[in-house]
Amino acid sequence: MGPAHGAAATAGRPAMTTAAEHDSGLATVLYARLAAHSRLRQLQLLVEIDDCGSIARAAERLHLSQPAATQALAELERLLDIKLFERHARGARATAAGRALLAAARGTLAELREAAESLAAIRRGAPGTLRLGAIPAATASLMPPLLAALAQSHPEVHLELLEDRGSRLLPLLTAGGLDAVFCRRPPALPSGFRFEALRDDAVVVAAGATHPLAGGRGLALADLAESRWVLPAAHTQLREIFEQTVRQALPDVRCVPASTISLPLLAGLLAQDGVVTLVPLSLADALIGSQPVVRLDVSVEAQLGPLGVAYDAGCQFELLQECLQLARRGARPPQA
Repeated sequence: MGPAHGAAATAGRPAMTTAAEHDSGLATVLYARLAAHSRLRQLQLLVEIDDCGSIARAAERLHLSQPAATQALAELERLLDIKLFERHARGARATAAGRALLAAARGTLAELREAAESLAAIRRGAPGTLRLGAIPAATASLMPPLLAALAQSHPEVHLELLEDRGSRLLPLLTAGGLDAVFCRRPPALPSGFRFEALRDDAVVVAAGATHPLAGGRGLALADLAESRWVLPAAHTQLREIFEQTVRQALPDVRCVPASTISLPLLAGLLAQDGVVTLVPLSLADALIGSQPVVRLDVSVEAQLGPLGVAYDAGCQFELLQECLQLARRGARPPQA
């Protein structure tokens, strides 16, 4: 960008802007360029180059000539005024900027594939697609009876299921990307959206089966002073309980430098010596039943919000209304 262009861009503005304001303005410009000029083919090309590590092999997989692929990548780099791949003797490797754009490209292409599957299901005669999101605790407790009931009452319906944190699923709901999200009560929902509680929940402590306190009775959090804790995922109610309750009881608490919502990965972390974590009671059976994990008899004085479903209260989608009815019937209390 030349001096004249930069002067024009700042005309009429205060002499100084914060770094955050500058970053926000630049992000707006780059987004506008991508929206106006980029093509899905270029996003496909980015992903293929990253997967193959080579522009030539990526071009072959997309049935493009190598010059055409090189030109398409160069056009995108010129558009954004930043290098996306470093070329080297063995091929190409994504830069930090390339990795940032790749995450969005993969997400966009995945959503398009899901849309294509929905359209294919409708063309095959399915009455529609139901798009549901769920946090892990809801996946383990609310979804099994609901999915069984849906399979019995609507075997022809195409289901799209997405498991993630509530903080990531709820924006998809409010943007229209999901029909319902099974989660905990959110702090707030936009006007027109509703959360309906389906079952209570509680907090328990889980550990590997070889933990020194496995089998102990009447334990307190203070008894776990020598244990190391796996942090609950950020931006979750469980993480808030950890920060407010565990840290208060154990000011010098030691933490494993990892957090995950994956049950197999969590079980792997708990297999380490002396490692424990907080889990929802609704998730405990799924974690303990399939892994060498036990529930410690530790009293945790904290309230965990109920599990339920968030949805657009004004939506008249018949499949969604029937899904909600089935969810209400299938909800059951956790076994303490």
